Amino acid sequence: MQTDNGYWFTRADLPTLKIAAFYPERTTRESLVLRDFLIAHGDDYDRFGFSIRIGQSANPDPSHLIGVQKSTIWSNRKRIDLVCLAGSAVTLVEAKVRVEPSALGQILTYRQLWMQDNPDAQEPRLVVIGRYSDTDTIDALGAHGVDVFIYDQQAPA
Repeated sequence: MQTDNGYWFTRADLPTLKIAAFYPERTTRESLVLRDFLIAHGDDYDRFGFSIRIGQSANPDPSHLIGVQKSTIWSNRKRIDLVCLAGSAVTLVEAKVRVEPSALGQILTYRQLWMQDNPDAQEPRLVVIGRYSDTDTIDALGAHGVDVFIYDQQAPA
């Protein structure tokens, strides 16, 4: 399993993660949703990886400087918000403020790319978290085996 990219933390870091104001490469609002997830479910896991890159990148322009080419490769790979490990069991987490139908395509894409990058890994658990959503979206995600956690159902006016 690839654990050489992103920002990895262990269970020993969990107390600090549970009070963090933000997480790597996430907005403040997404970070607060991630923190709610870690408070509720963090004790279930051994390791936590933020902003984990998966899949293939766009081909960089060979006329660009090597550093620019490497940056193109890095920034064009798909990015999973949070990967949680419990032994060999993997949970892929996508954080949204508003969980919308597009989250389904996103988390299923991450699952596919995760399995391509980690062919010997067991099937990951898929989770989408957010502040609010609607019943249709939650039902559609659930019908595809995606767990949805809503931490504040107050939609903005």
